[in-house]
Amino acid sequence: LAFLQAQIKPHFLYNTLNTISTFCMKDPRQARDLIGDFATYLRHSFDFHDFGEAISLEAELELVQAYLNIEQARFGRRLHIQYLIDASMEDMLIPQLTIQPLAENAVRHGVMRKSEGGTIVIEVRREEDHCRISVRDDGVGMREEQIAAILSEGPAANGERKGIGLKNIHHRLVQRYGSGLQL
Repeated sequence: LAFLQAQIKPHFLYNTLNTISTFCMKDPRQARDLIGDFATYLRHSFDFHDFGEAISLEAELELVQAYLNIEQARFGRRLHIQYLIDASMEDMLIPQLTIQPLAENAVRHGVMRKSEGGTIVIEVRREEDHCRISVRDDGVGMREEQIAAILSEGPAANGERKGIGLKNIHHRLVQRYGSGLQL
């Protein structure tokens, strides 16, 4: 978890500050809202106590929403967000930094790879004896080899560099629940 927290990209911090400064003159209310979102993002991202402890879905979604609000302000009409959240699930406990890295991946490697952008849908719903959390996008998609590499153990067979975000989440979910990501 500490390793994931350390993955906060400096360019995201710079881009956020540049976005906020742009709004300072043209829309001070939006700038103030973005500062609040940025503070929420930083507070959740640098919360180093109880690494292994689960947090409420509501707390994780607060981080997700702060992150996506910032990116939506940055990318404007190119980024659309939909939330389909079963409110009865908000007290459910989930591993920290489970949904936000998925949303970040959907923005960076999915919808923003298309010139017209796209939509990200965050959905949480109850299904019989479990909860289904999904982060979907209509971005560029992933090749089967990429999916296999993420869900596999060990280094990529072709020597290609792999990110750690999805792989890390997958392994944490497998350890905790016996099943991981479905891509």
